[in-house]
Amino acid sequence: MVEFEKEVIAYLNIPSIPKKEWNQQDSFKDGVAVVGLSLGRTAYAVCTFDKETDKEPRITKVFGVEPFNGIEKVFVVPSYMDNDTTNADLDSESKKRAEQLVAEANELENKGVIEEAVENANKLPEWIFPEIQNIEQAQAYLREYNRINRIKKGKIPTNEETIKMRLYNIYMSNKNRK
Repeated sequence: MVEFEKEVIAYLNIPSIPKKEWNQQDSFKDGVAVVGLSLGRTAYAVCTFDKETDKEPRITKVFGVEPFNGIEKVFVVPSYMDNDTTNADLDSESKKRAEQLVAEANELENKGVIEEAVENANKLPEWIFPEIQNIEQAQAYLREYNRINRIKKGKIPTNEETIKMRLYNIYMSNKNRK
């Protein structure tokens, strides 16, 4: 069993450890290295490689305290949300879904959804919800929203523009639920 899998996944914000092993040549921004530890155990670590400057992958983040002996394997983390899915490291079902997402994103861009959202936002009251008239009421609304939705890490913004953006996000999510 390789240690620190969950930590690497969370750190890189990826769904799982990549399956595509590094070809020993190409540069990559993020990778997952399997490193050897003392007593024959292995652990995952985060690495990078630039073929212009590096001779071997550089470990950028380790999660254990004991030193590692060397790199056994390296898996390249693919860049997500790339419009070209032909070289993506995905199974056939995931590749089809990625192609659908790219097509949907292009369709949304072509329809001018962003302009429509801005236009709709301009039709709303200044504080998005008609019952909110000033910054204090907006902050109270956000505190109550966080309490009701059990958002413990939801710090209440103090900047007026940030508060309005947060209120707009709440408004749109409520609208989409209906």
